[in-house]
Amino acid sequence: MKDKNKHITNIFVPTDFSACAGYAVDAAMKFAERFGSTVHLYNCVDLPWNWHTLTSTERSKLPEKMQRIVNAETLLDKVKEDYPNIDITTVVSGGKFLENVTNYVKNYGIDLVIMGSHGASGKNEFFVGSNTQKAVRLIRRCPVLVVKNEVNNLNFKNVVYASSFNVNERETFLKFKRMMMPFKPIIHLLAIHTSEFFDAPYIVQNAAMKDYTELAKPLTCKRHILRDFSVDSGARFFAEEIGASLIGISNHYKHPLKRMLVGSNVEALVNHAESPVMAVDY
Repeated sequence: MKDKNKHITNIFVPTDFSACAGYAVDAAMKFAERFGSTVHLYNCVDLPWNWHTLTSTERSKLPEKMQRIVNAETLLDKVKEDYPNIDITTVVSGGKFLENVTNYVKNYGIDLVIMGSHGASGKNEFFVGSNTQKAVRLIRRCPVLVVKNEVNNLNFKNVVYASSFNVNERETFLKFKRMMMPFKPIIHLLAIHTSEFFDAPYIVQNAAMKDYTELAKPLTCKRHILRDFSVDSGARFFAEEIGASLIGISNHYKHPLKRMLVGSNVEALVNHAESPVMAVDY
């Protein structure tokens, strides 16, 4: 029997048909099966920038490009065959991947984006980044769930939510709560202190988190304040320690220069965490 969750009506999944993209597709199908969602599968093909203006005759002179479209459509149709009971829409296009993704999310009322990721390391994390990392940075309208491994089931009973728990992040937490409500999890509110100079005093932080436990009702919350050299490291360590099946994190926009200098907690977590990460914008 399907659960009713009006917050997960349309799910968008970009795929390049890699193994990690396959994990994202499979996770999306599990969500869709449970909530009766429509899954929008998208593949971006390497085509000339002016492909949409070319005539059929002009396109026929580029058989390799036309074959790429056919190959992508065939692979997407195979996914539809594998999940006959799911409402699936498939889209193949050329153009700029990130621009296409953000426009699609905006124009088609997408409620959740699910992406696979190989992760990244070294300087590329801040200066280049994967398509998944960049998408997390750019998608502001809805949560983005990043997976690196197979999601065996949607048993999100023990989840972490990392945040600074400021007043202006409450709406973000409520978005996360709405996504989690059908799973009825225990939410572990997690604040990571990384600096003696800029972190809120313990008593202030605890009071702020206590307000969030009220926002979370009827879900159960537990509050945790830890110290670590980074939010990424602290969140991953804590999630592993309690056996969390999901890490949620508020996705606060950083100016590109600041992001390069100090990094992004969300992008670092997406790159390094093995468990699914849900980034929620505010």
